[in-house]
Amino acid sequence: MINTYNLFAEHVIHCKIPIPVTLHKKINLFVENNYVEETTISCTKGFQYHKEFDGKKQLVKHLNNFLKNNLNLQIYYSWLNVLGNNSYNKPHYHLGDTVTHSGVFYLSPNNNNIHFARDINTFEIKPKLFDILIFSHNLLHYVLPEDRTEKRICFAFNLENIKDVIKRS
Repeated sequence: MINTYNLFAEHVIHCKIPIPVTLHKKINLFVENNYVEETTISCTKGFQYHKEFDGKKQLVKHLNNFLKNNLNLQIYYSWLNVLGNNSYNKPHYHLGDTVTHSGVFYLSPNNNNIHFARDINTFEIKPKLFDILIFSHNLLHYVLPEDRTEKRICFAFNLENIKDVIKRS
């Protein structure tokens, strides 16, 4: 008898979710007016913004509509992640007691590849404007530095299963 086990398969969901033009412009304007290059958490020489910003509530509502209806997930915590010229995200994964998945929603047309790693295996995806990626919260991922003239703007988030939210209520 021969047994075959697929023990380390990882699912990454990749699709496109357009947002209203006015919302996209609002977020881009916020980034333009508030961008300060710094090194924070996983971001090196870039910009992460974890507080409320103009358009955040509307964006979360828009994304949650898709996430709840299609994946039984909802955003637990979210932030803007902006990379300028030669800035990058160090290899990391996401933590949290109720976090089951993480995701990234791309708000810029030209984006560095996002790399995923498990053991010695790596895989990369080249995201486009309004692409969303959903993946397991403990999947190691990173973004390499790249020469760029335009900022790479994305909205990163941690997700929790709706059933767990209902149980806590």
